[in-house]
Amino acid sequence: MESSKPPTKAIIGLVAAVLLVVAATIVISSGGNNGKKTNSTGSSVATSTVSTSATSFKDGTYSATGSYNSPGGTETIDVTVILTKNVITSVSATPHATVQEAAEYQQDFIAGYKPLVVGKKINDVSLTRVSGSSLTPLGFNDAIEQIESKAAA
Repeated sequence: MESSKPPTKAIIGLVAAVLLVVAATIVISSGGNNGKKTNSTGSSVATSTVSTSATSFKDGTYSATGSYNSPGGTETIDVTVILTKNVITSVSATPHATVQEAAEYQQDFIAGYKPLVVGKKINDVSLTRVSGSSLTPLGFNDAIEQIESKAAA
């Protein structure tokens, strides 16, 4: 009859390391995206952040041009929203990039931002990364802040 040897310290250490890697992978892939969603291409899209402001806004259609700095210089994006009872019921954005790379990122942003904005209270909208674009949302947020100032009751 063979006697079984207890596992060596090296084997125990290896198993522990594998378990740590598996646990870290699960945490990162399931809960480590900080509230972000992915779109149909798998790109990360930001959700809007919640504001505690109780500001009331006048219903209407408002437009503003937001700007942001990119590696190629200052870029702009025009934003128009329709507000009804502080909620954005419609939104459109027109890109005005002057550099090809910025134009591509603005187009990526345009393809994915609406679900993060329409139906949300205007003072709750603050986008970070949308469809891979991390700078265009800065211009969008700039325009939203201007619109909030125009629409403040």
